[in-house]
Formats: sequence, structure tokens, C-alpha cells
Amino acid sequence: MLQSSAHQQLVRITNLATGHVFYCRTFNPEAIIPANDGRVHTNFTVPSNIELGDSQVEVVTNGIPSSAKAASVM
Repeated sequence: MLQSSAHQQLVRITNLATGHVFYCRTFNPEAIIPANDGRVHTNFTVPSNIELGDSQVEVVTNGIPSSAKAASVM
């Protein structure tokens, strides 16, 4: 089954120390359209060359980012 690329989410991780941005491919979303509470769960693969440290994480769908959340990449 092919998914429309218009609904493909990407996870964007920005390292706060360097400002470098890394993109993660998502897979196995539980739904394409968000449920009533607005949450959609998916898995993503972190690139092997990602920089460690304090970062911010966003989900980008159709070019629109979610609110950024703090994360620490270890």
C-alpha cells in the first residue's frame, strides 16, 4: 500500500549547541488523520550521524512543524 507523500511526517531534531538539523524518517503511523485528542503515534529512525546533547524535536507534516519539545540525544 502506498501512502501519499502529502501526509508523510518527518521528525526534525535540532542540536541546540551547534544549530545543526537532522531529519528522521517515520514509519508505522497508527493513523494518518489525528484522533480526537489530536495525537498520532509513529515510530522513527534516528540517523547514525546525529550529534549528541540538548536538542529540540518537532514533527513536520506538509511543511508545518509541531510545537518544539526539549530532548537530550544520548
